[in-house]
Amino acid sequence: MQNKGAIRLFAILLALVCLYQLSFTWAVRGVENDAEAYADGDSQLYFSYLDSMKSETALNILVREYTYAECKSREINLGLDLKGGMNVMLEVGVQDILKALSKNSSNPVFNQALANAAERQKSSQADYITLFYDEWKKANTAQGTSYRLADVDIFGNRDLKDKITFESTDDQVIEVIREEAEGAIDRAFTVLRARIDKFGVAQPNIQRLEGSGRILVELPGVKEPERVKKLLQSTANLEFYETFENIQVIPFLNSANERLRDIIERPNATGSDGDTSKTEETALDIESIGVAEGTDSQEADSTTEESADAEAESDTSASAQSDFNPLFEILVPNYNFETNVPGEGPVVGFVAIRDTAKVNNYLNRKQVRDLLPAEMRYVRFLWEAPNSKDGSNFLRLVAIKSNRENVAELQGDAVIDAVQDYDQMGKPSITMRMSNQGAAIWAKMTRENVDRSIAVVLDDYVYSFPTVNEEIKNGVSTISGSFTVKEAKDLANILKAGKLPAPARIIQAEVVGPSLGKEAIQAGLYSFLLALLVVLLYMIFYYSTAGVVSNIALLVNMFFVVGVLASVQAVLTLPGIAGIVLTIGMAVDANVLIYERIREELRAGKGLKLAISDGYKNAYSSIIDANITTLLTGIILFTFGTGPIRGFASTLIIGILTSLFCAIFITRLVYERMLDRKRNIKFSTKLTESVFSKANVPFIAKRKTFYIISSVIILIGIGSLFTRGLNLGIDFSGGRSYQVRFDQEVNTAQIANALENVFVDENGLKQRPEVKTFGGANQVRITTKYKIEDKGMEVDEEVEGMLYNGVTPFFVAEISREDFFNDQEDKAFGLMSSFQVNPTIADDIRTSAIWSILFSLVVIFLYILIRFRKWQFSLGAVIAVFHDVLIVLALFSLFYGIMPFSLEIDQAFIAAILTVIGYSLNDTVVVFDRIREYLPEHKRRPYEEVINYSLNSTLSRTLNTSLTTLFVLMVIFIFGGETIRGFMFALVVGVVVGTYSSVFIAAPIMYDTTKKKSAELL
Repeated sequence: MQNKGAIRLFAILLALVCLYQLSFTWAVRGVENDAEAYADGDSQLYFSYLDSMKSETALNILVREYTYAECKSREINLGLDLKGGMNVMLEVGVQDILKALSKNSSNPVFNQALANAAERQKSSQADYITLFYDEWKKANTAQGTSYRLADVDIFGNRDLKDKITFESTDDQVIEVIREEAEGAIDRAFTVLRARIDKFGVAQPNIQRLEGSGRILVELPGVKEPERVKKLLQSTANLEFYETFENIQVIPFLNSANERLRDIIERPNATGSDGDTSKTEETALDIESIGVAEGTDSQEADSTTEESADAEAESDTSASAQSDFNPLFEILVPNYNFETNVPGEGPVVGFVAIRDTAKVNNYLNRKQVRDLLPAEMRYVRFLWEAPNSKDGSNFLRLVAIKSNRENVAELQGDAVIDAVQDYDQMGKPSITMRMSNQGAAIWAKMTRENVDRSIAVVLDDYVYSFPTVNEEIKNGVSTISGSFTVKEAKDLANILKAGKLPAPARIIQAEVVGPSLGKEAIQAGLYSFLLALLVVLLYMIFYYSTAGVVSNIALLVNMFFVVGVLASVQAVLTLPGIAGIVLTIGMAVDANVLIYERIREELRAGKGLKLAISDGYKNAYSSIIDANITTLLTGIILFTFGTGPIRGFASTLIIGILTSLFCAIFITRLVYERMLDRKRNIKFSTKLTESVFSKANVPFIAKRKTFYIISSVIILIGIGSLFTRGLNLGIDFSGGRSYQVRFDQEVNTAQIANALENVFVDENGLKQRPEVKTFGGANQVRITTKYKIEDKGMEVDEEVEGMLYNGVTPFFVAEISREDFFNDQEDKAFGLMSSFQVNPTIADDIRTSAIWSILFSLVVIFLYILIRFRKWQFSLGAVIAVFHDVLIVLALFSLFYGIMPFSLEIDQAFIAAILTVIGYSLNDTVVVFDRIREYLPEHKRRPYEEVINYSLNSTLSRTLNTSLTTLFVLMVIFIFGGETIRGFMFALVVGVVVGTYSSVFIAAPIMYDTTKKKSAELL
């Protein structure tokens, strides 16, 4: 074996990298286990503990220390199906953008074009603006009108006068509109990203899907899905407020601290941190400062009675009560204690992010609000928007002037434009332009607040509070601050969000409860360990010593797979675990190919060392060809798939690459070491030594029999496809699906009847949902298309309300709406998960699935054509694969509704089909490779005999690989959980059918399509 040193070095380096990457996950688990022990079941304490650990060292590798936050960002990411949470696809309403740009034009042709484009979009892959322009031209022609998009009553309005003139052609207008729409989508993305920070979710993910108005949001571990949906879909709330100066607020804070001291139970002397020396010192200063400032500003009489005579009682107060200061122990006031001067501006204090909720609670208590002086009665305390620029864990608290109605004097709809700019010092800033009405209000606000701050508030977070230098009369002003260019652009986008109503509507949503995620992890781990054990035992049983070596390589392979997943920050999903477990079965394939070759060489009389060398050398071609075909299907699956399916594809791809390395190189290194030490190496046991060695099945002679068998099955399946059809999942048809768990066994027909009487539209039409048992008799999956094409948050709320009203009578215990929908760690019953797909995206998913299958067949045909240089090989392989797909489809059509598990055609099914294609090709290519090898060696033999000999010589490998893979798949099918049972059933059927077709279909088709039946032909 050449380059042993290089291979050994690479293996060591790869192992070190994997160990390094996995150490972060290990460190995170350690901290989180400590948090669980500390919290003792209290979720609030658990998250408080983790929050306090963010900046603490959790891992020390050599000279580098890593905080818990850094380790958390590098741990293995769990998908929503394992962790629980939300996966939401939002689509920005381009139709609404066009309406807003046209100032809600009443032009009949324009509105007809909008409606027609919206209808066409349901079944078209083109973008909305392209469809709109097409429909605009059609409607103009059909009605015999000569309207132009640049007309004053459409897009030639005042807001677009700088970009569209009366002379602008329709093509030019469309380009402007497309640019404006893109900008609106970008602004919606920026606003959504800002909002997500409010959820307090670990490792959130938000990304814009290029080439569409769609935005993907993943929020693992979110506990209030209903609230999140509302916040994601609501229009941005931009407001401008006057502010209070910090010096005005200090007396109130002092009084609030004293009042809280009376109404809050005093904690243990050591406090939560066990060290009160610093907070006591701060509290002493703050107390005396607060009283002094209150007296100086003649506001002492509007605070508490205890501060009426500040100077007389300050010493007593400080000594007797300074040891407990509820507010000032978590809020550091904006005050310079060295100079004894309050900080300027509206910032009143600094609070750790983990304590913001507690401060809100303190300051909003009625007993505390009663202490406010009359001029501050409507004060609002808002937090500055968090940002990661300085990595700070603190937020500033800002005092806002509100009013009785709690409505800002100037709101976001007044801003008609905002751009990132630079101030006179060359620093990034934002220039914004307001409407005429907004400019008048802005002039009044700035005139009355010279040398004071005005706060820019978005969704109740303060993004900026610039100091006004002079009255701004023209509605154009600049906001400057310590921005980076990117932050200035983001803020400009946020400000501009008020210009266009660009609502983001949910077109696909998946919610998985954390308790369901825990169950999935347990099921996945159990199936993984059991499948691994079965394969390890089988390999030892069949290959003796060589089986032990392959098991070592298999375990190393598992370590590499998980390590690489952690290194590339891949998301591990339940299908991903299935992909890893499937890799176990497929990793064995390379070892089986090598071992069967070595056994052949040993039977030919070669010595052990030479047999091992030749066995590896002769197996390389088959191994590479077989794995490349599977790798190609994995890449196609990753390219066309989304969410969990990409997780499956990524683990499959990584598993193929690492298993190749381990099977070819790691095992060879082990054998080299064993040979050097003259160890006895066996490649079979007494029971398996001669298995299949003398097989002589007349495959080619019997081919017509198997053609007939396959044709009958396929014809029955086609008949079922035309009569029964397929059970399309909501991925492909659109709809809403809910997984509900009850506290007793239920009858699905009764639930369907109850919901049918609830799902009634405005015309009195009932829609009966599909209700099926899902797992145990106390759990059902409810699928409905009720109002799936209607848009708006109110529709989602209506459907969820109907669902709740329809199913609650079937619970023994009373369950509130909040408990039914919201997710808890150990949720026993209620809504466990939900899935929603809009018909528009369902069409896109369906189209993508069809293309992925067709594209994979084309790629496979071309690859085999290039490798084997005869179209007959390619045709045989593609027909065999097509045969496998048809049979799997036939069985899904024949047995849906009969099998006690879901046989829906969804994205997971497409993943299964593509995996079956890859697996079937793996088998077929091995057979073809042996045929290609034997033809030149046996030129004088009849062609049929050479094909038969090739098929029989690979029979041991074919059956061994199939059996190990089937062992693995059956274990996952039985123990892997209900959510992937249909997916695993497709794989089980596919492996059986794929093994059958590679032997009885692919090679015979190749044989029959060869014009000259001679071994000399190829």
